[in-house]
Amino acid sequence: MSTLPWICLGLSFVFLIYVFLALDDLVRWARRALLQNNFNDRPAGWLVSWFGFDDLYHAIEGKSLTEGEISLAAAKRIEILLSPLTDAVLVVDAKDLLRLANPAAKELFNIRDDELGASFIPLVKSAEFIDLVRSVRKEGGASSTILLHRSPLADAWVQASGAQTDPEAFGEGAVIFVLTEVTALKRLQAMEREFVTNVSHDLRTPVTILRGYAETLADDFEILSPEDRTRFIKKIVGSVGRLQSLVEGLLALASLESSTGAMNYTPGAIHQACHEVAEEFAARCRAAHVELKLDLGDNNGGVADPVQARRLIQNLIDNALSHAAGATQIILRTFETEDGFTLEVEDDGSGVSSSDISRIFDRFYRTDKSRRAGGSGLGLSIVRQVAELHGGTVGATNANPRGLKITVTIPSSN
Repeated sequence: MSTLPWICLGLSFVFLIYVFLALDDLVRWARRALLQNNFNDRPAGWLVSWFGFDDLYHAIEGKSLTEGEISLAAAKRIEILLSPLTDAVLVVDAKDLLRLANPAAKELFNIRDDELGASFIPLVKSAEFIDLVRSVRKEGGASSTILLHRSPLADAWVQASGAQTDPEAFGEGAVIFVLTEVTALKRLQAMEREFVTNVSHDLRTPVTILRGYAETLADDFEILSPEDRTRFIKKIVGSVGRLQSLVEGLLALASLESSTGAMNYTPGAIHQACHEVAEEFAARCRAAHVELKLDLGDNNGGVADPVQARRLIQNLIDNALSHAAGATQIILRTFETEDGFTLEVEDDGSGVSSSDISRIFDRFYRTDKSRRAGGSGLGLSIVRQVAELHGGTVGATNANPRGLKITVTIPSSN
């Protein structure tokens, strides 16, 4: 029997194996090219030319490049849409790489442009946020309030909400987060809790004193000496005064915050209020051995609402007398600048620490010294509210060599 057919059959079998291996290489390369954009190690040889695979290669490369361009364009469109947002927006891909951060996110986390594409973990510096990313990938969405440590910047509280994002732009497993800074809200909530505690204490103390002395007078009036009766009555009057001061402060602040009525702007209102309030506080200043000086400049006397001007001066002087430990004088000074009419109240007391001075106008905030001196932490809040009602501003600095200076500026447009 001739061996030629067997030889032909063997050669055909070898050829088929060769073609099969070549096709397998082609399929593997095509998968890498389409799924990973990896065009390395492209199969070559006479078989590629013979079967016309070159055209197939070009088609696959063209399709992959087109899909890459589409993905890049989609990511760019998303970035443009998110840029104007005041909330921070981050996109993290399946490999934990930071793929997108809008300007608000870059500012929040202090991220540089060249850090995009790097791992997000060392950039956010928050174990809570890292756990939130894991939760979003597992559950499809999650939200949490987390604390970000942004040294050397101040720590910040943020409300973070995350969800899985469109894989067309950032690939499978990518997640997007919107972060809203709520530091001011957290601080306000803390101050309100502190305020409730302080007011509860401030109310309880005079009420307890009132009840104690009133019960003593009611039960033992006949056996008490006239001197004791007088002393007890003075204690009751003092406690009523503290209660009245606290209630009036709360009502004044509530009235200012909800004020919608027209302002009765009157020339000379601030100078007139300075003279009237200084006379009201004269006896209290003498009792405290504090000299109250008026240094009112040669100007129009300030255009303001007379009622609010009195409230402004009263709270400024009361604050200086109540909390300026060791003060011997308080100066009320007025002058005009390019910014408008300026009122300064300066004392030579112990001043305020640098950690407190930026917050003394906050509602309900009290320094350690003011806690010991009493008060609700409303006086300077009322001052700021009155100034803002006139379109003005307030500020505080430690005076030289000692003491505190409060500055109120009201615009000339009034």
